[in-house]
Amino acid sequence: MLTASPTFLMEGVLKISRLKNLFAFQLLRVNFTYQFLRKKFVIFSQFLYDEHIKSRLIKDLRYLKENQAYPFERASKFNKGIRKLGHMPDGLTTYLDQFRMLIAQIGNALGYVRMIRSGGLHFVSNAIRFVPDLEDIPNFEELSKKEEMSSESIEAARILDEVVANLNQNFFDGTQYFQLLVQVFAKQLSEKKHVHLKAFYAILPPLTLNYLEYIMAAKDKLNKMNV
Repeated sequence: MLTASPTFLMEGVLKISRLKNLFAFQLLRVNFTYQFLRKKFVIFSQFLYDEHIKSRLIKDLRYLKENQAYPFERASKFNKGIRKLGHMPDGLTTYLDQFRMLIAQIGNALGYVRMIRSGGLHFVSNAIRFVPDLEDIPNFEELSKKEEMSSESIEAARILDEVVANLNQNFFDGTQYFQLLVQVFAKQLSEKKHVHLKAFYAILPPLTLNYLEYIMAAKDKLNKMNV
């Protein structure tokens, strides 16, 4: 499961904020992320719809309802049962390992959208700092007309008004790409044909145990390599 350091994330935010066509870049990358997530959620749904997985989750849901608890032994038994189903082509990765990595990819994609958003805010805050009072922005076009300036100056003032207004709106409101993605997928995944996804929370204990086993195995491997 991949994670990003604060330094790496900050570098990403600064690089994004330096792009000239920032908002066009944001829309392009968010659209790419949406297409990526669509494919990942299809795999996510197929895994939970698999008869072997679904039958085990139904049993766990019934157990949870009756006992209001999920013991460690049950999560371990779930993991062992998944191993018996076989492995991926590499001969090492189990189906639950693959599902864990899938969730990590989905989480990283959503984190990428947040980083794009942070880069946009960084860019806007740098550009808008030259405006003295964001709550009382003068209308430069009207002021230039009042001073009877040339038509070129009036046109320049009008463009300046548009730029400042756009920056001001993005600074206070901004485009909530993350929330937009959540709303789109929440609507799609709430349909009746995806009712099996409601059992997802029942797989979290085995999935957590699977992640711990993965981390411990990776740590042991590093120790053997003297890294």
